[in-house]
Amino acid sequence: MPRRTLSRILPSRTRISEQWFLRPFRAVLHDPALWATHRRNVLRALAVGLMVCFIPFPIHTALAAALALLLRMNLPVAIVATLASNPLTMGPMYYGAYRVGLLALGQETVAGPISFSMEGMMANLAEVWAPLLLGCAICGASLAAVSYLILNQLWVASARRRFRNRGGRRRGA
Repeated sequence: MPRRTLSRILPSRTRISEQWFLRPFRAVLHDPALWATHRRNVLRALAVGLMVCFIPFPIHTALAAALALLLRMNLPVAIVATLASNPLTMGPMYYGAYRVGLLALGQETVAGPISFSMEGMMANLAEVWAPLLLGCAICGASLAAVSYLILNQLWVASARRRFRNRGGRRRGA
């Protein structure tokens, strides 16, 4: 079920290669591993995409695509997984990651007057940067690992259920 659903939902390799803006990358996009929908390939791509979505820089899609190309994982799944961080979820994600980073470093929250001058923002950034990056790394790795494990179990259970049902249909025929 997951494999057929993914094959139906994801764009085909030929459809992607026909896009005008991807012409410079046609030599790289011909690799069948980038489009394979087997369990390990898809789950690894999902984990990489979810880990990349916690990076606090606006390069999620490009970084996920580069990692998928480098590690030969399902390219569309890696890119779509980065959409977990969107304008609605970025604030809570990064604030939660910041709190996790503070907890991991054993620091207290920066409680000071907020200044909207360039000097005030740079001073706050210097204090916030280390906990934010550490929290993003911890949250991204945790989300990737948990999603990999849970979806692996769901995929295997679905395959087993399909296998059992297939045997029942044959005996009845």
